[in-house]
Amino acid sequence: MMLADLDVADARHLQQRLHDDLGQYLCLAVMQIDEVAAAPEAATLKRTRTLLCGALQELRSLIGGLEQLHDGRHGEPDLAARLAACVCHLNTLQAIPVSCTIEGPPMRRISEQACEILLCATRELLVNACKHGKPAGVDARLSVLPGRLSITVTEHPRAVAGAAPEPGAESRGQGWGLRMTRDGLSRIGARLRWRSGGPGGVQARISWAPQ
Repeated sequence: MMLADLDVADARHLQQRLHDDLGQYLCLAVMQIDEVAAAPEAATLKRTRTLLCGALQELRSLIGGLEQLHDGRHGEPDLAARLAACVCHLNTLQAIPVSCTIEGPPMRRISEQACEILLCATRELLVNACKHGKPAGVDARLSVLPGRLSITVTEHPRAVAGAAPEPGAESRGQGWGLRMTRDGLSRIGARLRWRSGGPGGVQARISWAPQ
C-alpha cells in the first residue's frame, strides 16, 4: 500500500500512531539522554535503550500493519484499564513518577473510537507534562459520573529556589501534537481545558458526555 492510497480516515489514523507511539517514544528517549548527559546513571541508560527499542518495534508494527490499520478489538472497550496500563508503562520509560486514580463505576456506552481518542489525548497530556514541566510528579485522574466523564492531568512542580518559571497553560497548548489532540477530541464532542494547577503547575482537563 502506498501512502497516496490511504483514505482520509486511515491517513489520520496513521498520523496519530506515528505521533502518539513512535514520536512519543523518541521524545522520551531524548529526555533520558538529556538526563544522563547531566548525571550519568546506568538506570537512565537502560530506560533510554527501552525507549529506543519500543520506537523500533512500533516502526516495524506500522510497516507491517499498513494493510490493516485498525487493530480489530472486539467487545466494549475498558478505558479505565487501558489508562492504568498506559500510566504503568509510562513509569517504566522515564523517571518522573506518574500516578493514576480511577473514580466512579465502569464507563458504559463508549465506542472503540472514543476510547482510543480519549486514551491518546491523555497520553499526550502526560508526556507533555513530563517533557515540558519536568515536575516532581504527575497525576492522571479518571472521574466517571452519570452520563459523563472527565480526565484530569495535574503537574506537581518541583520547588527549586530561583528557577525560571515553566511555560503556562496557554503556551503549553500550542504545540502540533496538542492541536491534533484537540481535533481528535472534537470529533467525539469532548473538550480540553487548561488552568493553573497551583504555583508553577499546569492542569489539563478533558470533559466528555457520550451522545
